[in-house]
Amino acid sequence: MGNAPKLMKWDLVEDRYNKISEGDSDTYIKPMVTSAFSDTMCGGINVLKNIKIPWDLTCDEIIYVLEGTFRLVCEGQEYICDRGDVLFIPKDNHISYEADDRCVIFYAAYPHNWKQLAGITQVPGIDPDDFVAG
Repeated sequence: MGNAPKLMKWDLVEDRYNKISEGDSDTYIKPMVTSAFSDTMCGGINVLKNIKIPWDLTCDEIIYVLEGTFRLVCEGQEYICDRGDVLFIPKDNHISYEADDRCVIFYAAYPHNWKQLAGITQVPGIDPDDFVAG
């Protein structure tokens, strides 16, 4: 890992963003900052459309809403996030990532190897070619 900044461009997600069309129920996660770049944190872009994804969160996560409305449900409480909102979710919570219409979020997670630590081998919405275990 070098000390130089790494720039990831929107065109990494643009094709999949455009494929999530009206009426579809889908999610797409593009990991951008991975263990290949950082030994502390990870992050990327998630596009969601008409979907509810229950999840046991094994890392701390920060979500920034870039487009649309994102909803997180935790312990029966809804957190409605609109464009520009930031949401912090502590690890060890059972949550649901939800969107009624298309929304785009940026996520950052700590630690970077949360999947490896939890023994997770699949995450809904990540293409197998993009899945980084650590």
